[in-house]
Amino acid sequence: MLIEFKIRNFLSFKNEVSFLMSRVNSFKEHIETNVIETEKEFDLLKTAAIYGSNGSGKSNFIKAMSFMKNVVFNSFSNSLKQEEEKTIHDYSFKLNSKSEKASTMFEVSFLIKSIIYRYGFEINKGEITKEWLYKKNTREGYLFIRNDNKFNINKESFPEGEKFKNDVNSNVLFISHLAQNNQKISRIIFNWFSIINVISGLHDLNYNKFTINLLESDSNFKLWASMALKYLEITNIEAGEKEGEIITYHNKYDENDLLIDSVPFNNKMESDGTKKLIHTLGPIYDTLKLGRILFIDEFDSKLHPNLSKKLIELFHKCNKRGAQLIFSAHDSKLLDKQIFRRDQIWFVEKNQFGVSSLYSLSEFDAKTVRNTSDFDKKYLANVFGAAETLELNNTLMELLYE
Repeated sequence: MLIEFKIRNFLSFKNEVSFLMSRVNSFKEHIETNVIETEKEFDLLKTAAIYGSNGSGKSNFIKAMSFMKNVVFNSFSNSLKQEEEKTIHDYSFKLNSKSEKASTMFEVSFLIKSIIYRYGFEINKGEITKEWLYKKNTREGYLFIRNDNKFNINKESFPEGEKFKNDVNSNVLFISHLAQNNQKISRIIFNWFSIINVISGLHDLNYNKFTINLLESDSNFKLWASMALKYLEITNIEAGEKEGEIITYHNKYDENDLLIDSVPFNNKMESDGTKKLIHTLGPIYDTLKLGRILFIDEFDSKLHPNLSKKLIELFHKCNKRGAQLIFSAHDSKLLDKQIFRRDQIWFVEKNQFGVSSLYSLSEFDAKTVRNTSDFDKKYLANVFGAAETLELNNTLMELLYE
């Protein structure tokens, strides 16, 4: 389960920001439904919502997790390619002469079987400049620390690192190199990233195929999805014969409204909102069933507010394995004290220098917001910031009609 995610110098996030999934102990609302109890001195949250104006950096934050996972999974295989075939990404903040040349930093803290791991790295144009791994049961201690290609290995707690420290290339994460050699602790870290899925609510690239594969391989998912779609008068759902196609079935009636048949609809016959819901059900089912972590950018796009609320409720009320949902959204109706605790709501705001900041609703004092406040009204009134929009003024009108 995710505890904390930090980034620095990634796209619009020039300065270090920290995103927490640990609950604020003094907040007592929705403890039974929205909180995951742990054996540690803290509990974790099942969901978190990220809000902000268009262009504030919400999508960049979601991309950061996707990029970190991609580097962990692909730095080893990418290093084996010919120079002209290697993929080198540079996501540093480009609106500052110092940051554009600096490394980009990522760090995650997560909980596995009562052990907290803290892993991170810095990368600059494909080169790993720093990397570290810490482990905490009762007290935190380092397993390895890397500066450029010099390693400080905890020989007692991390012998696998000592064995391979001279074999890793400067453009390969140490943890990825060790995982490729089936080293025990490194495999745990590497495999944790496999439980993270990052998808976009604006398009269904990649995860539509995931949903189709589930329809073909998991009969329980087919039943589950059909039940979830009943309110749309969809009686059944299955993978089509064509690649990437999902077939939905609708009842057909005679002139006396008596059921006479079931009619198959292909993708083109369903609305964009219905298609998005169907394709999103696959990742949601997989995340809840297996206790994974799901990031969704533009979660509420094309969905009715009541439907968005129900999907969030799945994670709050039907979540037995510690699954977590983190999403960005615009629909202020979801900013509801009946749905979220204050520590589950986050904002992204960009300043005049193009720098995004990230902060939580829990950081505001009781004079500004309470657990009984109307979060959505205060947000739209820009009480929390992160809600700036187009300014209508005389100059705008004059330029329009001059």
